[in-house]
Amino acid sequence: MAIRFYVLYPLPSSKEKMSILGEVVSYVEKMVLLHIGIDDTDSRQGMCTTYVGAVAIRRLEQMGFKLRGYPKLIRLNPNWKMKTRGNCAIAFTTSAKKEQIPIIKEIVLKTVAELAELHVETTNPGVIFYQGSRITEEMKAFSKKVVQDIATIEEAEALAKKVGAEVHKFKLGRGIVGALAAIGNTLENDWTFELIAYRTPENRGKPRRIDRSSVEEMNRKTYPSTFDNLDPATGEIRITPHTPCPILYGIRGETPQAVKKASETVKALEPIEQTIIYKTNQGTDEHLRKVKIAEAKPNWSVIVEGTVSKAPHTIPGGHVIFRLKDETGEIDCAAYEPTRQFRDIIRKLIARDRLRVYGGIKEKPELPLTINLEKVEVLEAAPLFRKENPRCQRCGKRMKSEGKNKGYSCKRCKTKLPAGSEKIIRVKRSIGAGKFEVPPRARRHLAKPLIREIVG
Repeated sequence: MAIRFYVLYPLPSSKEKMSILGEVVSYVEKMVLLHIGIDDTDSRQGMCTTYVGAVAIRRLEQMGFKLRGYPKLIRLNPNWKMKTRGNCAIAFTTSAKKEQIPIIKEIVLKTVAELAELHVETTNPGVIFYQGSRITEEMKAFSKKVVQDIATIEEAEALAKKVGAEVHKFKLGRGIVGALAAIGNTLENDWTFELIAYRTPENRGKPRRIDRSSVEEMNRKTYPSTFDNLDPATGEIRITPHTPCPILYGIRGETPQAVKKASETVKALEPIEQTIIYKTNQGTDEHLRKVKIAEAKPNWSVIVEGTVSKAPHTIPGGHVIFRLKDETGEIDCAAYEPTRQFRDIIRKLIARDRLRVYGGIKEKPELPLTINLEKVEVLEAAPLFRKENPRCQRCGKRMKSEGKNKGYSCKRCKTKLPAGSEKIIRVKRSIGAGKFEVPPRARRHLAKPLIREIVG
């Protein structure tokens, strides 16, 4: 028989309760939420804004500062001609006493100054510090604009001034646009996660060393809770970038647990400096807006419904183009060569097919307005018919046409039949209603993989 012992403590009096509550309130009042946004620290020669963020976070944690939630990796408008290589900004939130805020700012700014590619002309970092628990509706709207459209440095500065955010510009400081957008994106409707493993400095710029079979095993174990690990058509590993940046690999998935579990299976054949998990807008279609054709503009990513008005044709370079129309106008749609087998789907379309297309419009004044396809949904496949020449009633041989509206004749029996004797046969289409996407090797960071729609 078990014997239990209980120690009874006297309940605090009302006066004591008020004292405890007062101490808690006093402590909370002394703490300040600080949102930090960083952008435009990389170049085609190296570096990565996610790495700058990861180093800043690590240094802050070593000083005893804790993050609130996961840091954010926000992909921005993929069509903007002045975008950075990966076109992402990062943001994170920490809490500290008011007198500690200058220390945090100093650590962040020194990290950016140390790691950013400042010697490259096109690298113009920006850092935003914003205090407060509330992300305003204006900040959210600005973030949406930066993901879907174009925003200027002046707009970012004006909004920062209005909400009381502190702006730090390196060189031209173009990065303040993305930095403020990253803070303002609260990832309320959809989000994913990415675990990023970084290389040690001596290995950057060298071929990445990772065990291929371990990535295949990871994909078998974790897909679809992780996605875009491999290209199914080519077997190409997609978790490793092909740039001289500090990233060894990045695993994308639905939850932090999923990407962490997946990383435990991956075998790196070189040292890993550190890892971090970002909450992101990758794979969410956040860049897309539904419009009529007449409303579509350069630098936008759009969803358009319409009917094929000109059948697909292949142009030099292997790109496949067709024309789409709705009640407001017409626009070209393109499946470019890097989309590989996706072009074979597009080639099966015919005039009168009703579609919903998804894709971006780049600013190219020398070319017609064109949607660079990311996905296509066949809403209704048009019926396809072919004309079949009649058979000779004597010998059964297929008769030959004598020319337009001149009827048919049998070369063997010399019999003739008038025009209109042919049969009209409905042909079974090799494509029907359904949704089709470009392969992972050609997928934009923001494009939502169909597997995420299927799984939910």
